[in-house]
Order: sequence, then C-alpha cells, then structure tokens
Amino acid sequence: MYLTDAKHHEELCIAKYNHYTEAVSDPELKQIFKRAGQQETNHLHTVQQILQGRIPDMTSQTTQAQQTTTGGGSTRAGQGGSMTQRLSGMGSTGNTDATTMVASHTQYTGQGGLSEEQICNDLLTTEKAVSDMYDSAVFESSNQQLRQTLNHIQKEEQDHAFAIFQFMQKKGWYQTQ
Repeated sequence: MYLTDAKHHEELCIAKYNHYTEAVSDPELKQIFKRAGQQETNHLHTVQQILQGRIPDMTSQTTQAQQTTTGGGSTRAGQGGSMTQRLSGMGSTGNTDATTMVASHTQYTGQGGLSEEQICNDLLTTEKAVSDMYDSAVFESSNQQLRQTLNHIQKEEQDHAFAIFQFMQKKGWYQTQ
C-alpha cells in the first residue's frame, strides 16, 4: 500500500516540480525546483525497483543523485515530461501557457494565477505530506535494507522542504513560531 502511494506521490512531485520550474521567474527558485525534481525522478525509479522486488543499493543511488544535481547527467532526468504536459493541460481554459504568463505577470505565475509564494506553499505542503508517508512506510517495513532505502528517500524529501522553507523565510513568506 505505502509503496503504491509512494509511486503516485513521486509522480505528482515530478510533475509539480517540472511545471513550477517553468512557471517561476526567480532563478534561485528555479534551481531549487530543478534539483528537487531531479531527485524526485530518482525516488520514483527507486520505488519502481522496490515494487518489482529489487531493493536498490542506496550508495549507488546517492552517487546518481549527486551526478544529476551537479550536472553529471542522468538518463532518467526526463521521465517527468509527459506528466508535466498532462499537468499543464489540466484546468486550462485557453491557449496561455505558463511561460507566457510569467512574461506578462511578474508577480503571478503558472496556471490559475498562483504567485511564487503560493507555489512554494504548495510544494512545501506536498513535501511535508510525502515525508510523513515515508515515515509511516519505514515503520511498517520489516526488511532492514528496505527501511534504510525508504529512510534515505524521506531524508531527501525533508531536504527539499527545507530548501523551500529557507527560500520562503528569506523572502519573508514564512515566519517560524
């Protein structure tokens, strides 16, 4: 159950990061989203391997994630394209795409007129939920190697949330209590 949920969560995260990377105008935010989207693609590949009965070695997964993040390349980096296209078409009422909206509305981006702050809130909320799902999956797993793999993914999900949080805090969009 958790692994099927994880697969769907990762697909959604990839679609969101790919879509929002194109929708936002801030270069730092674009880089945060691009990096997270690449790691989400690695997570999806890992979950798919687990669903096929293979638990990947997280040492090689970490190396692949670092190569993707640092520009070393990854053949899986483009897997989210079709999901992005589907997301872009959802709820569209005209021919205005995200790029056009960014060019014409610096304060608002993406479909539905979301601001960069709202996009960050959406992704932060998503990352919190996904991390929580992985937390439960870790505790429901009896295989130690699987637990370590899921824990590794959960930590990266938390890192994505933290990067978004730091960006939001720097912009004054998130106040700690």
